[in-house]
Amino acid sequence: MLLPNVDLLVYGSLRREALASSTIEGTIASVDELIRYQVTELSEREAVREVNNYARALEWGVAQLQHLPISSRLILGLHAILLDEVRGGQTAGIFKNRQNYIGSHPFEPIEHAVFVPPSPDDVPMLISDLERYINKTNQESRIVQCALTHYQFETIHPFNDGNGRVGRLLIVLQMIQLGLLTAPLIYPSVYFERTRQQYYACLQAVRDQSAWDEWIAFFARGMVEQCIETVTLTRTILDLREQFRTVGHARRRATLNQVLDAFFHEPVRTVRQICDYTKLNHTSIQPALDDLMALNIVYELTGKQKGRVYACRPVLDAIFGVGV
Repeated sequence: MLLPNVDLLVYGSLRREALASSTIEGTIASVDELIRYQVTELSEREAVREVNNYARALEWGVAQLQHLPISSRLILGLHAILLDEVRGGQTAGIFKNRQNYIGSHPFEPIEHAVFVPPSPDDVPMLISDLERYINKTNQESRIVQCALTHYQFETIHPFNDGNGRVGRLLIVLQMIQLGLLTAPLIYPSVYFERTRQQYYACLQAVRDQSAWDEWIAFFARGMVEQCIETVTLTRTILDLREQFRTVGHARRRATLNQVLDAFFHEPVRTVRQICDYTKLNHTSIQPALDDLMALNIVYELTGKQKGRVYACRPVLDAIFGVGV
């Protein structure tokens, strides 16, 4: 069971991770809103821009790992992108300058806090210690390292805002750095969003009761579940591609399959991008796109006559598990 490349899985993973991690924090955007924003860069909803920033930050972090280990510099860079021109942006890329805390309800006073993280003065030293832990050769299994790192980062809570999202970004990046992944092919936040109450309870139980075993087991179980989900998605995509090999009129089938291959590489495409991928000219591609639209396989995103962008509906449905 092999895909020609993993680009399609990465496309989906980046966006599913961004949507789920943001949902955990109460920032809700739909798949359709995110895809349209990434095409047009237009949205009246700040939530959509926040989710897009998460996807941008993860993509940037993966690229940085090619020449920079996980470090304070990388963590601050992730935070700067995450809060770029959205709520909390005044302190983007800067460690916290005021005492924060975790309460049961918004606006609850610090006296009733569930957890009070270390003070701003302690953050640089604690992040430096965490950086050393992440980058040293450890005796624990690699998945245990990731679990301990995530707990420690969330407990330091080094930013005024965005701590949960940056902490979850670091899970995938650390798994890549440790060689557990070659690319961002899983989306841990989908598991954490699905088990949100248990996620928070397990983190707090370590603080209150030193319940390390329970936290590590919970974390490891989630990573296994997400790996299985990626394998299942791979099978679905391969099956879907086979189903489409005989669509359309036989006379145009070779061109249709080349255009479909472009969508199975990345499911949202301009005509120019399809031309570049297939090495076919516009006069060959447009009739194929028209055929695929008539078959309800492809749809146009912008509603414009110029600068049109096309998306493959069944591929997006498979990636995101919902009708887009």
